[in-house]
Amino acid sequence: MLKVTADPDEQRGAALMAWWGGAGAAPVLKHDLGVILLERTSRDRSLAALVYEGSDDDATSLLCATAARLHLRQGGDAPSLKPLEDWFASLLNLSQTDEAWIVGCSTLARLLLSEQSAAVPLHGDLHHGNILDFGSRGWLAIDPKALWGERTADYAAMFLNPDLADPARPFAVDSGTFERRVRTVSSLAGLDSRRLLRWIQAWSGLSALWFLEGGGDPVVQRRIGELAARSLAQ
Repeated sequence: MLKVTADPDEQRGAALMAWWGGAGAAPVLKHDLGVILLERTSRDRSLAALVYEGSDDDATSLLCATAARLHLRQGGDAPSLKPLEDWFASLLNLSQTDEAWIVGCSTLARLLLSEQSAAVPLHGDLHHGNILDFGSRGWLAIDPKALWGERTADYAAMFLNPDLADPARPFAVDSGTFERRVRTVSSLAGLDSRRLLRWIQAWSGLSALWFLEGGGDPVVQRRIGELAARSLAQ
């Protein structure tokens, strides 16, 4: 699978893929500035399919296992990564929005970013479409955003999916599903559940803002942000 790009964000992601060296990420066969050649999987099983087949717990477990492998790789030789503060810049510098709940997400994001625990290289977009089945080598990540920050943040995007890719088949927005996923991810990843909920809420606001900027209606993000806020209020 060949990707050629002049986009700095894509180039940063390619460099991180190469640095991971196949440990949790798809193997890189060749990498140069603006060019990355990835090994292609011949398997067509997807995490989204697992969800719709009734195996959401399995899909969530596989996402957590892949995240754990990626986060294990640390060291001073990591490529240039974008700090979470920069990733959240549009939400932090929010000027005007009709979505009052996003203002709350902005305030929450500022607080979370000011008190991050030890930072690690982050994928930045771990969800059901960015983890592929490589058979005996496990489920491996593709298309990272190449971020730097608290590892809890890397688990937030999966709570919006697979609904963002297929909003006509709502699943993640169900309250029971959401609560079960929070319990599962907190347990498997060793995370504080309330801090995870805060990151989910903040991430939902950021994603919603991007949707609004593109003229879309952030139905999924609004619902997930609402579920996170409701759980935090309990």
